[in-house]
Amino acid sequence: MQTFILKSLKPDIVVEMLNMAAGLENWSKVLEIADILYQCVKCIHEERRERQSKGWSAPYNPTERPLLYYHGYSLEMKGLAYQKLGRVEEARACIGRYAELKWMDALNEAEEQVVHEFKHKARANWYALEIEAGQAELLEEYVGFLRKHTEEWGRGLTTIMGAAVRYGWQVDQIHQTTRICIVTSSNGRCTSNGLGGRRMQSSAFCRR
Repeated sequence: MQTFILKSLKPDIVVEMLNMAAGLENWSKVLEIADILYQCVKCIHEERRERQSKGWSAPYNPTERPLLYYHGYSLEMKGLAYQKLGRVEEARACIGRYAELKWMDALNEAEEQVVHEFKHKARANWYALEIEAGQAELLEEYVGFLRKHTEEWGRGLTTIMGAAVRYGWQVDQIHQTTRICIVTSSNGRCTSNGLGGRRMQSSAFCRR
């Protein structure tokens, strides 16, 4: 896309388009729009730096969040699209990039908060990607992460359950201290203390 078009785009509007494509699960379109957002933000950033080096005022291009946020979000959504398309290595690469947002120097407080936010997102998304890829050895570590970050419980348990069903993991209990069990056995019983006699209709999670 030509530079003058990128300069005319509003990052917040591109984010809305990106979210719409994701909501429709059109992952090829998500990749396309994420690239547009990335190039748009890069163009705005380079123009700001050029004008600053010449002592000129910054161009008027207001955004709801720091520019760094849109850079990170483009990579996050691109990684999600790759994950949904089964392109695991490319998803990993994207996660690694927004785990460390270092494209700007001398970050202000708001930008530092964005860096922190995406570092956390990258950790959560990395666990989800690896569990979905069948890395059963990370289950206990992932559950430990979920216990520390309870806002991730819903998505995390859904991810683990989906992987358990997909890979046929015969896991009665991840760890004694997690108080979570995954039922994949044929009798549909959860053997965790206090839940051993409860009957399940299908593979399920139990959380006390």
